[in-house]
Amino acid sequence: MIRDLRRVFLILILFFLVSCSNSEPAIVKVNTPPEEVTDEPELIEELVNDEEVDEFIEFKLNDEILRVNLKQIPILSAYLHAAEDRQSIIEQMGIQQMVNKEENSIYLLEFACLEDQCSYLLLDESSENTGLLVADLASFEQATVSPEQSKLLLKFTRESNYEYPLSNAVVVDLENWEVLPLENETITNNLFDFQWPILSVNWIDDETISISIPETLETNKEHPDNTNDKVNEVIFKVGK
Repeated sequence: MIRDLRRVFLILILFFLVSCSNSEPAIVKVNTPPEEVTDEPELIEELVNDEEVDEFIEFKLNDEILRVNLKQIPILSAYLHAAEDRQSIIEQMGIQQMVNKEENSIYLLEFACLEDQCSYLLLDESSENTGLLVADLASFEQATVSPEQSKLLLKFTRESNYEYPLSNAVVVDLENWEVLPLENETITNNLFDFQWPILSVNWIDDETISISIPETLETNKEHPDNTNDKVNEVIFKVGK
C-alpha cells in the first residue's frame, strides 16, 4: 500500500510545488497540556464554518505540542488524501526540532517511509513559508546551523552495496526559505544527490562548507576484509 501511495505522492509533487495561501503558518505550537495528547501523532479536524474543515496533524515533541497545518502543505495533504487509512500513515510520521528560536523554531517532518527510507519536509513557524521538501527515499543523519545562523546544512543517506551509504548534503537559506546550490568549479563528478558517500560535512564559514569523501567506491562484496581509508576533503561555496 505504501508503494502505491508513494507513486501517487511523487506524481503530485511537481503539481503541488506551488505557493499556497500563506495567511497561516505551516506549523504552530498549541497550549494543550501534554498529558492530554497521545504519544502517537494524530489527525485533528476543526470546523471553521458550516462548509469548511481545517485539518492538522498533532505531534507531541518533548514538552511541546505541535500542529502541522495540512492546508499550508499541499504535498503532504495530497499524500494523505490518497491513503485509505490516513491515521495509520500519520502514526508512522516523526518530527524533530532543527533550530530552536524563540520567535521562529524550525522542524524536520519525516513521512512516507518505506523500509527506513523516508521523505522529509522542513517547516517553520512563519506564516510566509510553506513546507520545503528537502529529501525523498532517504534517512536523515545530521543538521548543522551556519556560524551566522542564517543557513541550515542537512545530511541524508541511502543504503547501498558500497562500503559506505550514498549521501546528499542540502543547504537551506533560512531567511529566504530556499535550497541553495553548492559550487566547486574544479569538481566534474556529482558528489551529491546520493551519487557518492559523504563521510562528514561541516561549515567553514557562512558561505563555505567542507565534505570528506572516500577516494574510491568499492563494494563490500569486492573486498570484504578491506577498509577504504583514503579520504579526500572537498570545499564547496554556497551559491545564491
